[in-house]
Amino acid sequence: FTIIGLYIAYTVFWPAHVIYKSKSINAIHRYVRNNYKQPIFSYSYALGNGNNQDIETALKRVMNTYDQEDLHDVYGGNLAIHHNKPNDLLKYAEKVIDPDYQNYFHAYAYVLKGHLDEASDYLEKITIPWMTHSIKAVAARKRGEMKEFKAEADNSIERAIGIQRYVLHHTMRRLEDS
Repeated sequence: FTIIGLYIAYTVFWPAHVIYKSKSINAIHRYVRNNYKQPIFSYSYALGNGNNQDIETALKRVMNTYDQEDLHDVYGGNLAIHHNKPNDLLKYAEKVIDPDYQNYFHAYAYVLKGHLDEASDYLEKITIPWMTHSIKAVAARKRGEMKEFKAEADNSIERAIGIQRYVLHHTMRRLEDS
């Protein structure tokens, strides 16, 4: 029973922990690196290891692979963000079922457009801390306030767990470098 229990823990519980609960960028990176051929992890892998074309390809691959409409819309929103297309992002925001993602995408789109007052209206409705700090980071970057950007980016990453933490880590690094 001990061997079976350890096997189940290693094959089921450990991956679930890494994907959904881990705060270790290194542990998440190892998991993503070992599973990057699966479409759902290809986007995360591309953010950490690829170029802009790799990211676009990975996002489109996820959108074309999975039938869940909301998953398609969330990754479509991420593609619109990647292409810096706020109008496309607003279209995805209207389709996303999750209210936090709706508000996050609306706020992000208005930040990209430079309409920070409209963005703050949506920002107030977001209940997930990493999303709030992420929007504040992008808005600070838009205003050219890099010290505030860095602080909010770090807060966003710190408040995320699992694969979302990994994605934010690499997204914020890319924003800082661009």
